[in-house]
Amino acid sequence: MVNFPEDEVKRKIFHLFSLIYIFGYWYLSKTTVIYGLVTAMCVVIFFEYLRFKNTRFNDFFKRNFKGFYRSEEAGKMSGLIATLSGALLAILVFHNKYMVFVSFLYFAFGDSAAALVGKAFGRHKIFRGKSLEGSLACLLVCFISGIFIFNWEFALIGAVVATIVEAVPWKIGDNFWMQIINAGFLSFLSGIIAC
Repeated sequence: MVNFPEDEVKRKIFHLFSLIYIFGYWYLSKTTVIYGLVTAMCVVIFFEYLRFKNTRFNDFFKRNFKGFYRSEEAGKMSGLIATLSGALLAILVFHNKYMVFVSFLYFAFGDSAAALVGKAFGRHKIFRGKSLEGSLACLLVCFISGIFIFNWEFALIGAVVATIVEAVPWKIGDNFWMQIINAGFLSFLSGIIAC
């Protein structure tokens, strides 16, 4: 039986809440999604501020949201701010709805697959904490996500780039960069080859 780390499973389930803005972006107006992301960022920043100013509040979060916060995030801003700001910037900078939408799918599903498979099966390390097994899972899931929108060649190239972006140990975090870099790359690639 596969034994996925419980904390990582919780974190990736929480990660899937990004589907709210992802499908909101597909079905609602761009302005509505932008306002929603800005509002969500303000709420998160407010709670993070309270967490840093009040030790008991921070202890409450660490105790009751164990798994949603990584241990290294106990004393700094959570990755949720990077996730929301990455989505916001991707929407503001890139205008092709299909490219931005697929970059969001890469983030939501590919990043989750990489983390879960990497933690459960990762034996061959390629970067700090990243494994070949996790990267292959990311590649497969990103390719499957892309194939519903693009032709197979375009989907494969996009999945390879998304996997590289996910595997790089970014200082800010791949949740921020996956959405922006992939939306930019897909937008650029769509000007070169048919998608």
